[in-house]
Order: sequence, then C-alpha cells, then structure tokens
Amino acid sequence: MGDTDEFSELPGVDDAGHPNKFSLERAAGTLHDDVTERNQCDVFRSGDKTGHSLIEVDFSAVKDRPHERGSSGGKSAGATFYPIGLYAKTNARTSATLFFTCPTRAAGEAGHSAPYVRGYLYGAPDQMSPKATGRDLMVVLNSLSRGMAKQLGCASQAALPAQVPKA
Repeated sequence: MGDTDEFSELPGVDDAGHPNKFSLERAAGTLHDDVTERNQCDVFRSGDKTGHSLIEVDFSAVKDRPHERGSSGGKSAGATFYPIGLYAKTNARTSATLFFTCPTRAAGEAGHSAPYVRGYLYGAPDQMSPKATGRDLMVVLNSLSRGMAKQLGCASQAALPAQVPKA
C-alpha cells in the first residue's frame, strides 16, 4: 500500500507513560469506547518526514452495529461490502470498517458490556501507493481483527476468515 517494505511507529511514550508502539495485547486491554483512551496503531513509511501516517488502525468495544449492507450511510459511491464478520465495508481506497461479534467489557462507561468490536482503518491518500485498493485496506484490517479476536478470546465467534473473499 505504501510502495515500501519498511515501516516504523512513533518512538517514545504517550502522556500516560505507555510506549507509543502498538501491540494487540495492549489494544485489547484498553479496548474502549472513548477514542482518547484507546491504543491506536499508526504506521509510517520508514524515513517519511511528512508526519502523516500511511495507515491508522483503531479498535473499540461497541453496543451497536450496522445490520445490513448500506445501512450506515447508504450505498455511496466507492463503498464495497465484504461477507466477513458481521459487517465489513471499504470506502474507495481511504477507509475500511469491520464489525465482529466479541462479547467484552469496554473500559469506558464504567465497564459496560459490549457485544461487538469495531475495527477501523484509515489510509492517508497522500501516503498510499496509486496501486493500492480498498480491498488492500480490508485485507490488512481483517488480519489485525483476527489477531484482536484471538487476543480477546473470541476468534471462533468473530467469523473472520484467513483470506478475504471477493466482495
């Protein structure tokens, strides 16, 4: 997606003293409904000096999910739906959203019970290869979501295949 084989993450630590480096273990432990409290993954092309990440990946525990194709924002131009998880959609070549079943307790709202996990991936247009597609974004998000489901102990419920089928 970035026309490179080398990537990097932000060095150092955040305001709470946690490493900026992303891990599924930490992301699962901070699965939260408040974006300011979650462990987001920002991937940069190695050596890039723009300050714009190639992709941003974020997971959240959610109570609700879209129930059918097109139910979240309609069938807009560039939207492609995939038969994985409970709901999977890309918007052109800039974002991918994937909901899967995974009963968990969100860290927010006093630890409410959340039956779903929402994975979201954003690909910065100014960093993406012209050859990159929305499917590429879904392949990456599905792979990370499979890892997250395994980390959370709900891989068998998540319905996330090893290979993303055709849309």
